[in-house]
Amino acid sequence: MSISASINIHLGERSGANLSLPDLFQSFVNEGWDYINSNGEVTILPLGDVDDFDWTSTVLNNDSLFDILKRKREQKEIIGVELMRADSEVGCELLIFNRTHMMFSLTVARKKIKAGGDIDITDFSWYLGSILPVFKNFQIEQIKCEQMI
Repeated sequence: MSISASINIHLGERSGANLSLPDLFQSFVNEGWDYINSNGEVTILPLGDVDDFDWTSTVLNNDSLFDILKRKREQKEIIGVELMRADSEVGCELLIFNRTHMMFSLTVARKKIKAGGDIDITDFSWYLGSILPVFKNFQIEQIKCEQMI
């Protein structure tokens, strides 16, 4: 049985217009998330990845990474970056579709509610508590948590 879990966040137009990718990723780091893994690599959707979701891990400095992300945004490509919690093995894939819509695909060591038995429910409360502080200076218009079996 495969579980797919995600959180979609929609920002208000004004917040989206002010969304700086370097500032966004610095906010993730400030809130306990890393985008550089223990090998010094960043896992991203590369330039030219048009709905293939061919994730690539490579060593990049911040300038090179943000240059790629800027070019992806200019070409209206989906921006994808793997994020990992600095204090655990839990992570997710952040997909930025445009300036106001992003999705967190909860794929890496997904946190679950401890309910016993065969119940396999994503602990969305934990994720929201870890993700929402990143957006404290933004207007969030919609949050949608979803799990599909």
